[in-house]
Amino acid sequence: MYATLREYEGIKDPAQATQPLLDGLLAEMQALPGFIAYYFVDVGEAGDRMISLSVFESSEAAEESNRVAAGWVARWLAEHPQSAPTTSRVDAGPVMASATA
Repeated sequence: MYATLREYEGIKDPAQATQPLLDGLLAEMQALPGFIAYYFVDVGEAGDRMISLSVFESSEAAEESNRVAAGWVARWLAEHPQSAPTTSRVDAGPVMASATA
């Protein structure tokens, strides 16, 4: 497995930021070969940050998800320049351990 963690800043309204994901990006991610999971987490207690975690079967699939996500963010920024979050950091690597319920 391979995971990508993206950090987003400038999010004033987490619910408003989440809706476009539900309306578009999640379906694009799910359609990619090797998709396992996607999470969008509000970590903004001390500010205006959220993180996303996407998990794929291979590094190639995760790299494709990064291209999809970058394209989606670029489109969102072009359409909503005042309210769109900005990606401040992207980290990726192999999953070394995991557990599920």
